[in-house]
Parts: sequence; structure tokens; C-alpha cells
Amino acid sequence: MNRRCVYYVEGECERQLINSLKEQPGMVVPGKVKVYNVIQKLIPKSQLLTIQKDSIVVFLIDTDVDETKYLSQNIDRIRKYCNNVHIVNLLQVLNFEDEIIRSTDVTKVSELTKSKSISNFKSDFCRMKTEDCRKLLERHHFDIDAIWCTRPPQSFEGFAEDNSKRIILKR
Repeated sequence: MNRRCVYYVEGECERQLINSLKEQPGMVVPGKVKVYNVIQKLIPKSQLLTIQKDSIVVFLIDTDVDETKYLSQNIDRIRKYCNNVHIVNLLQVLNFEDEIIRSTDVTKVSELTKSKSISNFKSDFCRMKTEDCRKLLERHHFDIDAIWCTRPPQSFEGFAEDNSKRIILKR
């Protein structure tokens, strides 16, 4: 079955990561990537109505902020306005940098891009070409099965069912 997929990611680093994982050979289901913080605001109804039937909607979210009200409301709104949509929550425990460390062979994220600091890492990571980012991750032994799999903080446990398998492609 060829499903459409829409990714809602928190920031530009997450967008870069998803886009690089879609590079051939793809590690995740291809789809449109939108930067939108579903933890802090509601997705507009007009945007929800553009999601096609039988799509997969992926929320890639940090768990460092202990607030899930908008996430719950966004999930409810998708179920209300979208037809036969599957929702996948990819929880970054606690944030993007921690997930990169867990899924590669680096001990500090700045090692990945040889950046001077975490803020430099973020801008360096986001500035890379998508295919160069993918090669960099592979050089550092990126493991798709090691990302988004850590047990989240208690306030996010209700969103943590292991459904990342819906978007991770078989290798």
C-alpha cells in the first residue's frame, strides 16, 4: 500500500534529519515535511483539511517541555477533520541532540559536524545539503532503530506507543 505521509517537525534540524532519511535508499516513508511546533500551538483547520484520506501524519516532538495539552488537541482535531488517518508520534527524549547522540557513534553532537558549540552544531547541521547530511550520518554509524525509542517522561507516556515501525522502511 502506497500511503501519503505528512511530517510535522519542531524545527529546522528535525526537517533536515527527516529529509536526509528520505534520501535513497530511503530509511523512512517519503512525505512532505512541515516545521510546526504541535506542542505549543494548534494546527489550523485549513491545513488539516489538506491532509488526504489514508495518510500517515507524523509528529516529531521534543519531550523537554512538560506540556501535552496542544499535542492532545492536535491529535483530536486530526481525528475529527481527517478521514482514516494514522498518527505516528516520534518522541525525542529529551531533544534532537540527545537522539542524535543515541543513534550515532558520537558522544557530543558537536563532534558530528566538528562544530564549536551546540548552537553552532544546529546551524551547521541545518546548512548542509540533504545528501551530505545523510552521508555524514552514515559515516557516524547512524542506527534508525536506535532513534525515537527511549522511554519518554511520564507526561508523554500516553503518546509513546511503538508505532515508528509505520514509517521506518525495511532494509
